[in-house]
Amino acid sequence: MIAPSRNLLLCNKGKTELNHSFSMLQAIVESTPYGLLVTNKHGHLLCYNQPYMDMWRIPPEVMVNARHQIIFGHYSSQLRDPQQFLHSTEVIYGTWLPESFDILEFLDGRAFERHTKATTLEGPNMVRVWSFKDITERRQAEAYKAQLAAMVESSDDAIIVKDLNAIITSWNAGAERIFGYQASEITGSSILALIPPERHEEEKGIMSLVKSGNRVDHFETMWWGKGKKPIDVSVTTSAVKDSDGNIVGISQIARDITKRKESQKRIEYLAHYDPLTGLPNRALLADRMKTAIENAKRYSFQLAVLFVDLDHFKLINDSLGHEIGDKLLKIVAERMRSRLRQTDTVSRLGGDEFIILLSRINAASDAACVAEKIIAALSQPYHLEQHELGLGASIGISIYPDSGKDTSSLLRSADEAMYSAKGQGRNRYHGP
Repeated sequence: MIAPSRNLLLCNKGKTELNHSFSMLQAIVESTPYGLLVTNKHGHLLCYNQPYMDMWRIPPEVMVNARHQIIFGHYSSQLRDPQQFLHSTEVIYGTWLPESFDILEFLDGRAFERHTKATTLEGPNMVRVWSFKDITERRQAEAYKAQLAAMVESSDDAIIVKDLNAIITSWNAGAERIFGYQASEITGSSILALIPPERHEEEKGIMSLVKSGNRVDHFETMWWGKGKKPIDVSVTTSAVKDSDGNIVGISQIARDITKRKESQKRIEYLAHYDPLTGLPNRALLADRMKTAIENAKRYSFQLAVLFVDLDHFKLINDSLGHEIGDKLLKIVAERMRSRLRQTDTVSRLGGDEFIILLSRINAASDAACVAEKIIAALSQPYHLEQHELGLGASIGISIYPDSGKDTSSLLRSADEAMYSAKGQGRNRYHGP
């Protein structure tokens, strides 16, 4: 027996005579990268190649004077289902099937395609050619691809693939949920169909970065859903490369962050506005007063602060309940807001206390005029759930710079003036 070497046909010359047809078969066997084994109709080994030995990990000594059946034990020890292998092989020899194909699963995770075909050489010589193809890597790749496809389809994020001309080539179920388009509707369209015109240059810039080898992570922007519905998204953009490393497309993973953005806006709103009335709160008032004082100082003009305390509100709130009280405060807030300029501020400090900032006045009489308008507006009847309610307002006025030159002194002076108004009989104002 010739010592085995890669892709070299090994023949048991003592078992058969080589004729012209067999020589041709030898040439075919030698030229293939697959594992090949040739037997006669009785299962005697005629020849085999080195890939066959390597694939089955058969020691050379096992093949010496061996029949095919003798090495079944070596086969069986490696297979997941040796009984099925033995049975199918016996059927093939027993019925002399002209052709057969199956897949062999190995204990170590490998997989072979096994194909056998009966053929006739010159004369009565019948042989069977067995071929074994290692499909382990292919199956692993297919399994990985299937797993990846399942992950893509099950993702809550939109996973979109487009070519280098920005044409959408892949669109997963997450994209359908977020943007409202079925894959059949949007595939073949430009990604710009999802992007408002004012953001086209932004998208082109990202495309340019990725084409030059960069990756853009978690870029927050706004895209359009179906019907041009605005959707806040966080987009990660990266290159799709072929096996040679060439960029052949662009992948974008878009996460819907609309709810997160809404929550952020809500948090920011609550940090600066009263949740009940929608008026600026104490923090925003302080910021606006600081700005107003700086402007008044720089340009030498006056401003006014009005401290408004509602008369009789506590009685109504305690007797009719907080629901009526809350509705009453909303109406009060709107009445005051409607009597002021856009440049002025009305803020709710809490409870039934409000601050009005008149950002610029010509004289103290301007503040008094506004106080009169506020008292008149708040004194009008309130009709709530079959109740006719009445309120009043006590207002204290402070003037920059006469009453104080900073926020705390102006608020303190206005507060003191408000208590003076209450002491004088309520529903009136008091100023410097």
